[in-house]
Amino acid sequence: MHTDPQHRHAISARPRPPRFVVLDGLRSSGKSTVAPILAELLGAEFIAPDGPGFDVLRRHTDTTTNVNARLHLWMSENYARSDRARQILESGRSVVTESYFHRTLATHAATGARHLPAVDWQTALLPHATYFLRVKPATRLARMAARARADHTGYWSRLEEANLHLTQAVYDGFDLTPVDIGSARAGDIAQRIADLENAATRIHRQPTGSPLPDGARHDPTHREDSK
Repeated sequence: MHTDPQHRHAISARPRPPRFVVLDGLRSSGKSTVAPILAELLGAEFIAPDGPGFDVLRRHTDTTTNVNARLHLWMSENYARSDRARQILESGRSVVTESYFHRTLATHAATGARHLPAVDWQTALLPHATYFLRVKPATRLARMAARARADHTGYWSRLEEANLHLTQAVYDGFDLTPVDIGSARAGDIAQRIADLENAATRIHRQPTGSPLPDGARHDPTHREDSK
């Protein structure tokens, strides 16, 4: 092994390539709180899942019971967000976002979508890392109850909660990195993930968030009950 001090300094000073990092998890797991903090720790740009004009369409769709309209609205938003993230990466800066394609497919599987579209990963930007926040059920439910009055997605939230096994089944079809957050504060969770990211850039960890290989787990985009 090369032990020359100047060589070691050159390695540590070498610029790290920009990364696309995604936070995912069940509703009220802390994604939207942790993600911007993580972005700040990493010196990355945070992209919220609500591009220009999207919030108006989202709120309108949330007042309906049309699951396919809602599913494809979110798929469209994901692809648009992917393009924005790619532009930022090409400028040399890392990107952090939350609730990417994984969340869209998982939540709509539980809310009644019979045909889940496959993600075109030749077009969509594959994350370098996708972290799945795992929180205790009691903590998550308490958070949901606290924000229930201001939640305009009540119908969809209740529907998903009644079918969480379907949500989890879709998540299980992707290679996600679990992060057990327990009772930790958002800043501490973000720091823990930042530490994982700093380690990943040193060891060149492979991207996570892509579908698992055929045969590893059930294909989340194939629903037997859709026939």
